[in-house]
Amino acid sequence: MTKSKRIPDPEMFERSAECFREVCRKLDALNLVLDDAIAQMDAINRSSPLYIRRLERAKRLLDSQRQPESAENGIGRKA
Repeated sequence: MTKSKRIPDPEMFERSAECFREVCRKLDALNLVLDDAIAQMDAINRSSPLYIRRLERAKRLLDSQRQPESAENGIGRKA
């Protein structure tokens, strides 16, 4: 009842392998196009006033959290 595995003929194997190679090339090309589109959108976002405000607010928040820690540890104190 078990089917025995058969080795495909070399010509069929080569055709299948070439089809897989072509699919891989197309996927690589699509990935490159998507990477470029993402980079373009990132550049647009970075120039957005909303993004700039959010980034500045995040930096201020981080700076305000670091200052009390550095004062507690004695960092930045003059001897």
